[in-house]
Amino acid sequence: MELQQIVQHVLESRCETQTLEIKAAAEGTPRVYDTLSAFSNQNEGGIILFGIDEQHGFDICGVYDAQDLQKKVHGQCESMTPEIRPAFETMTVDGKTIVASYISGHPMSERPVYRTSRGITEGSYTRIGDADVRMTATELYDIETFKEGRRDDISTSPAAALNALDARKISRFILNATKERPLLSRRTDDEILSLTGIIRDDRPTLAGMLTLGDYPQRAYPNLCITAIAVNGVSISPGATGERFLDSKRYEGTIEDMLEGAQSFVAHNSRTKVVIKDGERIDVPEYPETAIREIILNALMHRDYGPYCNGTPVRLTLFSDRLECWNPGGVYGGQNIDDIGYANMPTRNPTLVSLLEIQKIAENRHSGIPVIREEAASRGLRQPEFLDRNGSFLVRFFNENAVPSADDRTTATVNRIGTLARQSASQSTRQTDDDRHGNVRNNPETMRRMILHYCHEPRSAKDIAEHFGYNMTYMRKTFIRPMVEEGALARTMPDKPRSKYQRYLAADQHTAL
Repeated sequence: MELQQIVQHVLESRCETQTLEIKAAAEGTPRVYDTLSAFSNQNEGGIILFGIDEQHGFDICGVYDAQDLQKKVHGQCESMTPEIRPAFETMTVDGKTIVASYISGHPMSERPVYRTSRGITEGSYTRIGDADVRMTATELYDIETFKEGRRDDISTSPAAALNALDARKISRFILNATKERPLLSRRTDDEILSLTGIIRDDRPTLAGMLTLGDYPQRAYPNLCITAIAVNGVSISPGATGERFLDSKRYEGTIEDMLEGAQSFVAHNSRTKVVIKDGERIDVPEYPETAIREIILNALMHRDYGPYCNGTPVRLTLFSDRLECWNPGGVYGGQNIDDIGYANMPTRNPTLVSLLEIQKIAENRHSGIPVIREEAASRGLRQPEFLDRNGSFLVRFFNENAVPSADDRTTATVNRIGTLARQSASQSTRQTDDDRHGNVRNNPETMRRMILHYCHEPRSAKDIAEHFGYNMTYMRKTFIRPMVEEGALARTMPDKPRSKYQRYLAADQHTAL
């Protein structure tokens, strides 16, 4: 059933994907070293499907010899470092054999997976869309940084001396540090600056410059934010030739850059007036809390390594969305869905600690959940978080974003959630179940929406992302009970824990 679903999907969509590679293999075993590396170096892994000819309209051509092909693909897997252990499955269609090779994603501690004979630099690949692309020096450095526990936020620059720190900021910081961290109250000022990571080897660290520097850009010229506003949904010249409605560069400490970028968004976006209970309320186009989290997360968790510290954070306002890009993907190879719900490593622990003392940030990994909840409370299209090719991109949509049919369903769920939250407990410490009390208040509505969304096979991750909830919560509260009741059907009932498991509304499953 599993392979049948995959083949059916390929024949209908006629395309390769981030996790699916198509090979004909009618006349011999193709070389798939690059794809083996790319799939192994991503969390999702991937499937190589042999026996379908992409060059001839995705026709089923069958493999030349299923047993020999598996043997030779396994041989290629043994030529990788570390070795790859594929799983194989075969099926026959109109007398022609199709072979699927399942490649699991390796944890970050075992990456990069590369072709041994070509070495790490030449033999390590990553997957971008349907293409296998050689890993960049930045991506390789990021992996090694994680494995070795390297800390770029406490690096120092020859261009930064102790007089580059602002004396007034230092005084405020020391006062806050002794209040926030009682063990520091018995230390001298110099000891506090050293123990917290402001100073190292008699020089200010990168983290120290970005929090207490008088002008951090003297040592790190491009650690800044560039912001542009565009008239339209893409960057292109206007009728009079202008490319941007507004363009700014924000420098200074992280606090300075954050404040400047927030002002840019406020200045270049609209505010609507709502009358409630006889009072005029100004509602900004973009929720201030969400925008602050987006920009702060980009500054706090970006890559400050030698390959990236010459690259600014980029903020772009389109007519239908805000985009914020920063160098450095999710640290440690974790999934975006885990942020806010799992115990995850931090790329810049010293910088984050300093921002906590300054009460600018908190290291609770709550940014993405907050951003999603802010969009939900406004009934907006759910934001997108893209972790690709060593960078991270956030898209936050406004009311002008054209919703698809699925988006409109999501907006309905969001409005239900808003009403429920208004009547929920005002406690500031809510459990995961409490945060999603909106669904419990109207479970039948959510069930109907899930069934509507699952008119075609969907993964648990698809369902959770579509409705804007944590995957663990969605599985426990809806997916498993609906499967047990017969409302949802597994596409692979014999493999309930398979990573390729999909869920389908029972009436659609019966129709198949």
